[in-house]
Amino acid sequence: MTGPLHDEDLLAELAAAHGTPLYVYDLAAVRRNLEHFHAFDSVRYAVKANSNLGVLRTLREGGARCEVVSAGEIARALAAGFEPGDMVYTADLMDRRARQTVRDLRLHVNAGSATMLEQVASLCGPGDVTLRINPGFGEGHDEKVTTGGAHSKHGIWHEELVAVLARTRELGLRVTGLHVHIGSGLKGRLVERTVEAMDNAVALFQETVTRVSCGGGMSFPYRAADEPFDMERFASLWLAGRDRWSEAVGRRLELEAEPGRLLVADAGVLVTEVCGMKSTGEGGATFVLVDAGFHSMIRPLLYGAFHRIAALGAGDRPTSPKMVAGPLCESADVFTQGKAGAPAPQPLPDMAPGELLVIHDVGAYGAAMASCYNSRPLPAEVVIHPDGEAALARPAIDPNQFLEREQELLR
Repeated sequence: MTGPLHDEDLLAELAAAHGTPLYVYDLAAVRRNLEHFHAFDSVRYAVKANSNLGVLRTLREGGARCEVVSAGEIARALAAGFEPGDMVYTADLMDRRARQTVRDLRLHVNAGSATMLEQVASLCGPGDVTLRINPGFGEGHDEKVTTGGAHSKHGIWHEELVAVLARTRELGLRVTGLHVHIGSGLKGRLVERTVEAMDNAVALFQETVTRVSCGGGMSFPYRAADEPFDMERFASLWLAGRDRWSEAVGRRLELEAEPGRLLVADAGVLVTEVCGMKSTGEGGATFVLVDAGFHSMIRPLLYGAFHRIAALGAGDRPTSPKMVAGPLCESADVFTQGKAGAPAPQPLPDMAPGELLVIHDVGAYGAAMASCYNSRPLPAEVVIHPDGEAALARPAIDPNQFLEREQELLR
């Protein structure tokens, strides 16, 4: 493996300079990943996957638009140089801050529930809107990220579309976009069925629709044995649908992809310092204890997600199966776990305090889902530019930075 995220000396230097836990992103990898979507008419990046400004600017410069889901993401997208016209606000509801921001910027809204239509009309007046459709089925790498089907909160139920068409006309809304997203970690098994499910939606809104979004959620090969997502097949099936719908409505429709994970997953690593080792005896487990925890990267706890872990500077030292655990008091604070918390040790050498581990492929939903649990800081983030220059993109954020202000408020 090559590239700056596999340069052990560089990662060690960055950890020494900025501390650990530390996220490091390769912006050249982000730009390369964007090229995988060249077959689509447009690409709209899901900001929730990774909202680092360096990542956002790289994607904007590469020609991507963006999908935002909160007022905070809108602010970050603007700071990265995206114009309001480059954004679509996607949600099943709009909280107070989002409503104000959508109104002030007149953002295009992708409504995930029929109840949002009144809000859209009241905020922006008669105008264009996109509908997110729940086709009645879903797929994902975990039930928690399956976003289609009868038990998903996301999208307008497909059987309600006739009533929704009538309501949009009453409100003066033009449905110019149709969007479907059935889950995260798609293997592509339901592509044909999803494309076919859009036939009825396009027919219903054929007078006004101009764009169809096939969503995102494409799987990423976190394990060496995982098959890469078949982008060629996925794109060809959706492009065939676009051409069929374009012919039916008498004008060329735009086909848009809204990826997050595939654009950034392999562009990030998390560097963490070893604080010690411990064993639970014969027949038990050997733990490598590190300063990162589920407050730094929660995917293993939430989904039993696998991330390859490697020791920096280990050379040819012998390895044995080891668990990697963080500093939090919960038993679930373990990076090497599978579904339902099942132990999933990885081969690692014995390690001494002060050595470093690297958790790979954390560019998607790593820092974006981090927290300040236990009053611990959010990790710092470093970006490596295509010319090889590394720069601090965000310092570690201390949740106690406003401690004096809190004390004043309680006096």
